[in-house]
Amino acid sequence: MALPQLLAQILSALALLGVCFVVFGALGRAFPCNPGRPVFFSRSIGLDLGYCALGVLYAGVAPAVALLLGLIPGARSMALGGDWIAAAPPWAQVIGLLVATDFAQYWAHRAFHARPLWPFHAIHHSAEDVNWTTTFRTHPVNYLVANAALGALAHLAGFSPTAILVAAPVFFLSGAWTHANLDWTFGPLRYVIASPVFHRWHHSAAAASREKNYAPLFPAWDLMFGTFYMPARVRPERFGADGVPGDLVGQLLHPLRPAPSPAPEEPTAMPG
Repeated sequence: MALPQLLAQILSALALLGVCFVVFGALGRAFPCNPGRPVFFSRSIGLDLGYCALGVLYAGVAPAVALLLGLIPGARSMALGGDWIAAAPPWAQVIGLLVATDFAQYWAHRAFHARPLWPFHAIHHSAEDVNWTTTFRTHPVNYLVANAALGALAHLAGFSPTAILVAAPVFFLSGAWTHANLDWTFGPLRYVIASPVFHRWHHSAAAASREKNYAPLFPAWDLMFGTFYMPARVRPERFGADGVPGDLVGQLLHPLRPAPSPAPEEPTAMPG
């Protein structure tokens, strides 16, 4: 990649971050879901932006993997059935990509809530002040499995670069608005598009609601598979995940550490 093109991409990303900072900060002050929380500068904004910078290092993984897999004869037909996706009009490709990716991410998300993968995903849930920057807080393993792998499949399946380019900011903005501290349910559209309140219940420290609302963009998957949770006139108040360090290096290493042994039981007193 030429240096001017790289600089243009960096400047575009910084401009987008600046716009999100102003817009979601102003909206969070006007329509807070949890009043009294930091609006513009959350307690962990530095950590979240550290993950954002780290993401630049593996942002090109999906296209690279797709390129390598594409060299394997018949790999595209094994992926999703040949060239029929590439032949579809661009608007149909974008819609198909959004729906298919969201469906796959729903199940990947549920898998990361299971015990073997939870330590990686617990990093994302460790934010005690859930804000729009929380969307960046993703362990590299979580990102590579749930995002980069799906991106590679999209390239390999035949979705055009234009369709992928259009879908990418939709997923980014949906991640930002669903994590923003906004008291928005989207009313009758709550079953159509994921709202900030919908996803905020997923980040609740309460285990019962944390195992709900997995869909990144379309709550239809939660409705279909029995994981939709959005009680009226009630909001989650406490967020976070127990046992996760508060620094970037500690969080990156956290899933690799052995699980703590259970505390020994107190000996039962024998009757005298």
